Amino acid sequence: MGTKGFRYRLIGEGAVTGLITGALISLFRLMLTGADSLRGRMAELCLSGAAGALITAGVLIAAAAAITVLLVAEPDIGGSGIPQTEAELRGQKDMDWRRVIADKMAGCALAIGGGLALGREGPSIQIGAMVGKGFARARRAPLTEERLLLTCGAGAGLSAAFGAPLAGAIFSLEELHRNFSAGVLVAANILGLQPVFDISVDKALPLRQYWALVLLGVLLGIFGAFYNRTIAFMQDASEKTGRAFARIICRVTGKDAAVIKDGFHPTVFAARAAVFGRLLAVFAIAYLLFFVCPEALGSGSGLVGQICRREFALGALALLLLIRFFFSTACFGSGSPGGIFLPLLVLGALTGGLFSELLGKAGMDQSYVTGFAVVAMAGYFAAIVRAPVTGVVLITEMTGNFTSLLPLVLTSLTAYVVAEALGAKPIYTQLLERSLGRPSAGVSSLLRDRKTVLDTEVHVGSHMDGRRVADFGLPLGTLIVSVTRGGAEIIPDGNTILRGGDELEILTRENDIADVEAITDAACHTIEG
Repeated sequence: MGTKGFRYRLIGEGAVTGLITGALISLFRLMLTGADSLRGRMAELCLSGAAGALITAGVLIAAAAAITVLLVAEPDIGGSGIPQTEAELRGQKDMDWRRVIADKMAGCALAIGGGLALGREGPSIQIGAMVGKGFARARRAPLTEERLLLTCGAGAGLSAAFGAPLAGAIFSLEELHRNFSAGVLVAANILGLQPVFDISVDKALPLRQYWALVLLGVLLGIFGAFYNRTIAFMQDASEKTGRAFARIICRVTGKDAAVIKDGFHPTVFAARAAVFGRLLAVFAIAYLLFFVCPEALGSGSGLVGQICRREFALGALALLLLIRFFFSTACFGSGSPGGIFLPLLVLGALTGGLFSELLGKAGMDQSYVTGFAVVAMAGYFAAIVRAPVTGVVLITEMTGNFTSLLPLVLTSLTAYVVAEALGAKPIYTQLLERSLGRPSAGVSSLLRDRKTVLDTEVHVGSHMDGRRVADFGLPLGTLIVSVTRGGAEIIPDGNTILRGGDELEILTRENDIADVEAITDAACHTIEG
């Protein structure tokens, strides 16, 4: 089948993947809605007396134990799932799509229902990606087609989670696939669920006050870089907490947990105890927050509307921002299933609301508070995830207000540049590198030898503009099989001179995907000075 035939077929397959993903994520959202209701009842139960407080404690311990069982059975459900999806696309992981879908949905419902400050968007992306993988595996599709369907499913997952189809497609392109190819553009998904945030900007900030957006962008860039470093700190602290808990449990039970100078080398029992200890620690914090600050529990989507309606005083905003910042990073650092997408948007809204209140004290009109909360969500997203286009489109879709487009772009780009200047890595790159630094669960050598075709473009002024194919430096066995120039296809050899604007199709093995993408990014996408 030719290229056009392949793309037409992929449109149909992408639509089927989107429909299945939409149905699953709808079920997932219903599960989490029920979990939120249960958390509300537990909050009331805590305050009803000692018996209610004990029952709530028992429920949280049971939730921690259940999540431990799920994580031990399927480690790939931990965290948001986006780094695992990126690793799958790069040929560095081969997840069990059936188990990931079922266990991820159950684990997130338990975690968010128990009060952990985690989101559903990253998990929705992973679930959608696994739908695409499962559909491809059921059809015994080639690896190239499987990777595209996996990307389609991921975009459909985000679309369904936020009710923002354009943002879902762009996130798949900008963050996951990192390539705006025609095949991936079939990821657009149609699902009629309401957006997570129902907010609108009633009054646009005048141009003379755009200096405030630049200042806000600088603060968000600094705050975003601090957030990424805090996530790494919380992951380290959580691991130490889990190890300490495992040692105590092993001493009490008489089990042996080997401890040597260069680290913690546990038995199977101690490893599971360490996972339980990490989860128990954050559920203990959640238990305390049931009594002192229940607003900090859960994903926090309801807080955005309250901020925009100015229901919090300046001091309350500052305290809530502080609590949610450290609680949400601690929850994610524990390794529990759940994402950071929505929690970081809530932190952005809190920052924007606090910024607006401070400007109000200096004399600015407080009717702009909604606008600052909205642009701060996009700016914080750009600083942390380093996907500014997705952030701008996502917030625009969620508010339905295009008058905020220029403020969104200005704040996001400022935050992006500041975070880059501070040397902070994009959060999902940081998480992926951390996860790949650990022993792999093992990927079948047969699967890793599968072939796929990668699409890329030679940018004008890049290293390969004007150089021979033989000068590319691709891994052994990787071939450039097609060069499209001005609409005409060229079958290249080693002496073919590449030009800026050329579109390349590169045939490679699955285990070489990450290396090939790194080489093409440096050779074809980086403009030489």
